[in-house]
Amino acid sequence: MERRMSFMTQMEVGEAIAAKKAVILPTGATEAHGPHMPTDTDTHQADHIAGLLAERIDALVAPPVAYGISKTFEFFPGTISLSIPTYQAMLFEVGAALIRQGFDHLIILNGNRPNGTANDAVARHLVDELDASHNVKVSAVSYWEPAAAKINALRKSVPGGMGHGCEFEASFQLATRPNVVKMERLAGAYYGPVGWDLVAPTNPTRTYSRRPRPEAGHAAIFGDPTLASAEAGKVFIDTVVDALAETFTKLQASYEERR
Repeated sequence: MERRMSFMTQMEVGEAIAAKKAVILPTGATEAHGPHMPTDTDTHQADHIAGLLAERIDALVAPPVAYGISKTFEFFPGTISLSIPTYQAMLFEVGAALIRQGFDHLIILNGNRPNGTANDAVARHLVDELDASHNVKVSAVSYWEPAAAKINALRKSVPGGMGHGCEFEASFQLATRPNVVKMERLAGAYYGPVGWDLVAPTNPTRTYSRRPRPEAGHAAIFGDPTLASAEAGKVFIDTVVDALAETFTKLQASYEERR
């Protein structure tokens, strides 16, 4: 069956709502990802995982949100960032529209790390504003999070090597869209491990400093993409989807009414 709302008629979407199917809303970004990867990387990856997850949990996929919180890379060509308040207001309106038409489980599936905490706040806001009139669950998760420990065990890079335009993301792109990856353009680019990582345990304190600038020679890469491979990307993707499917098959709300 068709699972992408973009390719469904209004009647088909209505039938899915009546059948109590969840809806997955991918959130991505349009931003620099180094000289070797496209600016839609985060959106593509969230949307790709959403499609695979939808098959596993019998859900629909809403059109992805292609603009996110990308201020970190706004000095780099190709980056289009929303401010945090604008992003959250937009995401709330999209989520509320899906809930008001009858979806009773909204999964906000994130592909851009800075969106993550904003998505969590929006998920809470949607429930706070709409649970008086709608019996709804809203989940917020970055697609790599449930599989983090397993991905970390599979990596070749040191901690800090899986951040942005890195071993993880470049492997994902090589596995799914090798024609858009230009690994040869990494020659001469400045990159390396950083103080945070998508999957390795790191200090949870968030400390932000001056953002990277192209005139300083920064390549808009956090981590090490030279260790990426299509073979690793396929394993990473399978591991991610398995962990997400298990998460949503065994889902329990963070809090709920007791009777």
